[in-house]
Amino acid sequence: MKNRRVGKSGVWVPDKRRGRWARRAGAASLDYVLILGVVLPMVVFIFRVGPRMIRLAYEMVSVLVSWPFM
Repeated sequence: MKNRRVGKSGVWVPDKRRGRWARRAGAASLDYVLILGVVLPMVVFIFRVGPRMIRLAYEMVSVLVSWPFM
């Protein structure tokens, strides 16, 4: 206990001899939460809405190009 100190977030951090990995305690869990809670829903949303957005953009370009000839 004498080699430990309290870090910025109030978590016990080992001394400098243990290296930089002590500051990443719990970071892997946060990475999994970010992937499952943020990135995965965004990917699902893009896969569901993406084809419709592309189709609408194609229709808009077609209307803008063909408008002078109507």
